[in-house]
Amino acid sequence: MGVVVGRMGDYLDADMKKASNRLASTIRYLYNKAVMEGVYLRIVFDLNEQTYWVEATHDPVLLVAEEKPKDRKREEEEKTEEKEKAEVAEKTEAETETGESEAEKTLGQIPKLEIKKPVFSQVEAYLLKPTKLPDPVFFKDVMTEHHPLPVEGGEATIAFFPNGYVERAVINLRDEDDEVHYSLETNPITGQVKITNEYRSFEKK
Repeated sequence: MGVVVGRMGDYLDADMKKASNRLASTIRYLYNKAVMEGVYLRIVFDLNEQTYWVEATHDPVLLVAEEKPKDRKREEEEKTEEKEKAEVAEKTEAETETGESEAEKTLGQIPKLEIKKPVFSQVEAYLLKPTKLPDPVFFKDVMTEHHPLPVEGGEATIAFFPNGYVERAVINLRDEDDEVHYSLETNPITGQVKITNEYRSFEKK
């Protein structure tokens, strides 16, 4: 039994290394491809289906950080801000009874800016075709600059820019029992990927 378990562990470790190295190679390739071809790329992870693929666009891409859960201090600050806005609104309402204020007239002449969302399409190149993790390997979670909290289900993305930048990200892999972990962390400036045989997060250095 000890020999069988030992061999199974060796096979799992080999699969973990193979999956990690392949994903790391894809990330480094995308980093170079974005610069050489002047395109915006992103790698999409489907954590439910255990697959990932690549999408591209020529539209400018802007990273928008998603909000973290608010703490009590922040909630109190927002209540104060809302109170101040309410006072301003009351003053504005009083002004509208006698006509529009100069500020309102000026604001009314400024058109609202609409942010165009980039349109991505899947890359059909053979080297970047959709890839499924080997059976004993699973995504545990993915953390990125625009979504620093662990994404454990659905889809997660990592963006690559033509100016030679990839957003910082940590991809954690696990075995079926969630006991063995491998992690991949991107270097935003060099595009290199650090692989370690442990679970990692942004806080852990």
